Amino acid sequence: CAWHGCFYPHSVVDFQKGERQLNMDYSLANTLAYNMAGIQNVDCFYDMNCSYMKNLRKHIGGSNHIQIPMSICIVPRIGICHVHRHKKECYACYSPLFIKGAGWVDGEIIETLWSMLNVVSTSTCSMSSPH
Repeated sequence: CAWHGCFYPHSVVDFQKGERQLNMDYSLANTLAYNMAGIQNVDCFYDMNCSYMKNLRKHIGGSNHIQIPMSICIVPRIGICHVHRHKKECYACYSPLFIKGAGWVDGEIIETLWSMLNVVSTSTCSMSSPH
């Protein structure tokens, strides 16, 4: 959850070699499979949603192991901290400031939780620019 920092079962993944889309696919599919009865719209915050969501349904549709229900409408968003580092077009399309009720979602709740876990904090690293 981008606002509260809660984790869904089987949704936390390790990006072993950068941000591999396969790992994100697994995380998103497991999140959307857990306790989603009656939920039709999901705002999905991810640092690289401008490129990630373009082919999501296509490459998940070809998988025998993970699936996302077609009935769920996924609205791609990029948190405030990252959207300003993207192209100007990304700001208008993906910024949470344009979502009614979303407010200032920084999209960095995971990073703030990691900071308290010094044991694993040394395994985190910066990723390259999405553009």
